[in-house]
Parts: sequence; structure tokens; C-alpha cells
Amino acid sequence: MSQPALRIVVVGAGFAGLAAATLLARDGHRVTVLERFAQPQALGAGILIQPSGLAALHRLGLYDTVVAQGAAVDHLFGVNPRGRPVVDVRYASWQAGAFGLGLHRGVLFDALWHAAGQAGVTVRTGQEVDSLDQARGDHDLLVLADGAHSRLRGQTALEARDAAYPWGAVWAVLDDPARRQGRTLWQWYRGAGEMLGLMPTGLTPASDGAPQRPVLSLFWSLRADRLDAWRAAGLDAFKAQVRALNPACEDVLDQLHDLEQLTWARYRDVVMPVLHAAGCVVIGDAAHATSPQLGQGTNLALIDAVVLADRLRGASPTGLDAALEAFTAQRRAHLRYYGQASRWLTPLFQSDARVLAALRDAFMAPATHWPGASRLNLRTLVGVQQGWWPWGEALDLDAIRDASATPRA
Repeated sequence: MSQPALRIVVVGAGFAGLAAATLLARDGHRVTVLERFAQPQALGAGILIQPSGLAALHRLGLYDTVVAQGAAVDHLFGVNPRGRPVVDVRYASWQAGAFGLGLHRGVLFDALWHAAGQAGVTVRTGQEVDSLDQARGDHDLLVLADGAHSRLRGQTALEARDAAYPWGAVWAVLDDPARRQGRTLWQWYRGAGEMLGLMPTGLTPASDGAPQRPVLSLFWSLRADRLDAWRAAGLDAFKAQVRALNPACEDVLDQLHDLEQLTWARYRDVVMPVLHAAGCVVIGDAAHATSPQLGQGTNLALIDAVVLADRLRGASPTGLDAALEAFTAQRRAHLRYYGQASRWLTPLFQSDARVLAALRDAFMAPATHWPGASRLNLRTLVGVQQGWWPWGEALDLDAIRDASATPRA
């Protein structure tokens, strides 16, 4: 006899919330999403979907739709002012045919929003949720997916560390009609205090109402306490800094007419050793926000959604605690590793530490040819590493891609 469906409420219509809601509703659970914005939309620059995230898109049935609107990225390449490679990694070194996907956030949001509606998820917008009791109501399970700045996480009594990184970035999505970036994510560094990134980002969202067009994402690293000085210096000073790192980007700079075209983003570091309490679970950035140095935030959120759906498949209200315990246990090693790796890596690229930058420039690229370091580097990039031992157990992408391949608890 089949188990009765769970009544589930999800707070937050971001990537984690919509993906989880979709998969849970497809499994027969009654799912409601509460979103504080009256008209939800994706906020932020382009994102890089790694093979781990692509596997989750397969599970969601969105792979073809999303990949058709993204830009395949085969190569990550970063140089210092002397032209010396600092980062030089190809996905094919991990697996033939592998790639990352540069993507406009709006494209992924639109795909998930549509999928949730098709799955029968009830979405209530314009909902300001101030307390756990208000959110949960008479539901069996409350899923907190309200982002790095979660207002509800602190009410759960779960242990959580939440700190702002001292650095962030300004970013813009700009036209790239000739797709000049090719299939490479490019970065330029001067020490660890200056970093420029250009990432092919695929097409603009169809929901914009205009014909879709190719775009790229520009990122410029900036310390938070220098933001006002950067703005005061003005657009010409910013363009001069960019040209000093990459003189060949005039076609990109020509599209910038005002600093208001660049949006400031600051990152948070959120760590939760346990992701669940009685009748409540925390997923996505609300549970494990990191800096974007490893390009894993969206991927981790999508994996959360897949694993949560797997653990809750067939669960009854009386078996909920065991299912949530299994969810935390299954996600622990993966999330712990990427949190630690992000904290370790970020000062090498965003800090005032000259010694760290010099060590990075001297050893990071050569280390990719050392067998153990190369394996760790590649598995970290594609999103499957679950600990510091390069030959340790990797995330099973077959199980993420296909529910029938998922081992049962």
C-alpha cells in the first residue's frame, strides 16, 4: 500500500526551492512554495553549471531546454600580468566530452518556474514569512530555501555559522554577438587584489520579451570597504583598470556607459553541520552559502533538491525524522568539502595577501600536472569531490541523473 503524501511547504522560490518543490510534487507530495517577492525573478550575474548540476538538470527533465540556451565552457584559463598561466583546466581532462555551462540566471529560473507549475506546485507570491510557525502552519515538513540571508534559519535552533566575506564583486551581463569568448571562461589577475573575469553566458531569457541574444558576464573583484571609493573614482578609472589587465576587451568596455550598469554582490559563508530539525530542513544557500571561486553554489543547491526528493520518496509523516537524518548524512561530506575548499581558495584570489598571490602564481598551474593534485583539482571543478583525499569516493552522478540508480537507505 502506498504511503500517504506529505504536506510540504517550501520558503523561497530560488533555484533550490523550485527544484525541490518540483521533484517532491512529482513524487506525489502536496507542495506549496511561499515567496516574498510579488514577481519572482532571478537576481545576479551569469552562473556556471558544472557536470554535477547538469546531472541534476537531467533528473528534473530540463537538461535539453537549459543547455540549448547556455554556452558550453570547455576551458578555464587565468593569467597574471606577465602572461603566466595561473589557472589552466580543461573539462576533457576529467572525462571526454565533459563541459560546464555558462548560463543566464533568468534562463534557469524560467525553466524551474515552469517545471514547478507543470508539477502541480502551488506558489504563493508576496508572502512575508517572519516565523517558523507562520511558515509551517499545518504542514508535515517545512523546507527553508530562503537564501544566504535567510531570516528563518536562526529560528531553528540548529547550529549555524554565518559570516560575510570581506570581498565581493561588481558584475554586468553584456552583449556578445560574435561570441568572442569562445568556450573558455577567462580570468586576469594582478596579485590577489585585482581580478577580471569574462564568462560566455549563452542567451538572454525568453521571458524578457525581446528576441534572445548572446551575452557574456563580466566580473570585477572588489573589497567591500572599497566600494564607495570605486564609485567615487568613476567609470573612466574603472575602464583604465580593466584595460591594464586585459587590453583586448575594448568591445566589452564600449558597452559600459555608467557605473550603474554594474551591480555589487557580496558573498557569505554559511556552515550548518546538521541540516534538519523536527519537521524542518534547510537547503541551498540558506544552508551552505560560499564564495563563487569554485563556481558551485547553484550546483550544490540542485543536488540538495535531488537528494531531498530521494530521501522523502515513500516517506510517511511518522518516518519523516529518519528521512531527514538520511538527507543530512548523505549531503554532509560533499557540502563540508566544498565549504572548506572555498574558504581555503578565496584568499588566493581575493585578498591583499601578496605572499599568497605569489605562491598561487608559482605553484597552482604546475600543480595541475601532479597526479594527486590534478585529480583533486578536476573532481573539485566538476562538482563530485567529497573530501580531501583525491581517490576518495566521488559523488555518484548516475544516481543524481536517474532516480532508478539511487541506492535506497
